[in-house]
Amino acid sequence: MTAHTHSTAIELSEPAPAEVAAGSELMLKIKLTCAADCDLHNLPLTITSPDDTAPAVRHINDSGAVTLRIPPKVGPQSFTIAFGPHEADDIRHEPCALSLTINSIPHGTSLAVWDIPSPIVKGERFTIKVGAKSAANAELNGLEIAVFDNSDKVAARGRLRDTTWPGTSALYWDEVELTAPTEEGLRKWSVRFAAEGLALPHDGTAAGFSAMVARPPEHRLTVKVIERQSKQPIEDVQVRLGPFRGRPVPGRDRSDRHRRSDDAEGHVRSPRLEDSLRGAGPFDRDQGRSFDRG
Repeated sequence: MTAHTHSTAIELSEPAPAEVAAGSELMLKIKLTCAADCDLHNLPLTITSPDDTAPAVRHINDSGAVTLRIPPKVGPQSFTIAFGPHEADDIRHEPCALSLTINSIPHGTSLAVWDIPSPIVKGERFTIKVGAKSAANAELNGLEIAVFDNSDKVAARGRLRDTTWPGTSALYWDEVELTAPTEEGLRKWSVRFAAEGLALPHDGTAAGFSAMVARPPEHRLTVKVIERQSKQPIEDVQVRLGPFRGRPVPGRDRSDRHRRSDDAEGHVRSPRLEDSLRGAGPFDRDQGRSFDRG
């Protein structure tokens, strides 16, 4: 008996993304139809990709999708999704095919820089912490990071540690030691991560940070913050006072510049210290607190 022949067609039911990260899986929405409205849902498809020596057999799942694995290399990747021919119960379904090209791109990376001291003393050593993360959560331990100064010269190098930063799943980090410039003022650095040598291709990334460079301190201040009513010290208070340089006042000798006095409650007050704290943030004269702006 001669089999009845039905023509078939295969097409995308949703547009495919133009770019997909290398080595990842892509769920592709497929519509396979028969001119006679036969149900072809459970019939196999063959998928040929750039890295396969033989076509892979796939089936359309219940949501109408098939899985494509993007090769672990960057650039345009061409696929062919083919059906049939298939013959059963005296019905022959003709073959059909769909070709598409998807651009494979590197995975992204990101950098974090923290624990940056400021100010730093000119010419002295200081440390920062640097962390790198892969968008694919790839293991980055052992890879190099480099810190460049404002003249684009390497100031220091580090190597990401084997363990991730506590509380994170894929933030690999290291502590890097640098030498502060010998000139005072605001200085900038950049941290660069090449992300080379990974199984999956990754883009490198960079992040900048800055710090104020100051001369060595000449005095040390101790600030004690107390609650106005109970007169008890307040714990975990942040008092921010940046580098402060005194200026002579005409008609006043040096001892008068740092004069202090006791108020009615017996608290020691230093007018110049209060003026300095007011310059760093809103100042509460009654409680002696300094708060950051904004």
